[in-house]
Amino acid sequence: MKNLIETSIKDPGFDSKQAILRKQYMRDLFKTQAKSYDFHDDVYGFGAHHLWILSLLSIIKKFMFNKKSTRMLDLACGTGFVTFNVAKRYHNIDIDGLDISPHMITVARKRCDKKFKDRNINFWVGDAELSYGNNKYDIITTCFAFRNFTNKHLAVENVFRALKPGGVFIIQDLTKPEYQPFKSIYLFYMKYILPIFTRILGSERTVAAWLYKSVMMMPTNIAIKMLLEDKRFENVFCKKQMFGIACFIGGYKPEK
Repeated sequence: MKNLIETSIKDPGFDSKQAILRKQYMRDLFKTQAKSYDFHDDVYGFGAHHLWILSLLSIIKKFMFNKKSTRMLDLACGTGFVTFNVAKRYHNIDIDGLDISPHMITVARKRCDKKFKDRNINFWVGDAELSYGNNKYDIITTCFAFRNFTNKHLAVENVFRALKPGGVFIIQDLTKPEYQPFKSIYLFYMKYILPIFTRILGSERTVAAWLYKSVMMMPTNIAIKMLLEDKRFENVFCKKQMFGIACFIGGYKPEK
């Protein structure tokens, strides 16, 4: 059994200095990165997220069985990678995208106007740590952003509140492998090789350091699983992806 220190997740508070500074950093970072975010992401991760999203789509496929229509929230949606992958495959899912960065939302809206203009897809600037509705969505996803949330308890509580009974919540994110030798290889890449890529691509100068720091701060899979169960999610699932580089965790809001 893992000890409580290893598995616990603590919130510093919505109005804490830590939360305020991190959110401002996210806004400032993506102000410069938004237009090139997807290309840079493909390079940094060698396109792995295009494979990882198949797990998310598999859960949605099972969830959509015998459903005529559903409503989905792509939380911390960025430029709409998850939104558009879901929209391409399911014409009966209406999607809202929410992100704290207005510049990422601007890019997502432009892409939506080009390829999905006739669909009920909307993008909004918003904070995952502020309430965005009650019993409103059937599906809520947050991909490659959960580690950036300062108040994870608060974010998960908002998700639970916004889901309809029986709805599903899916987290997909980068994390650190737990076992050697892959852990050392991966962290060496993050700490020493990734900064070379960011300099070559002309990324914002703090990108590599933040990616490494955010991965190191990411709670363990078991800690996130325990958090969801503590917030009353049922049938919580937890899966490592690519030797533990990424995690795939989620659960369901009880029907009653």
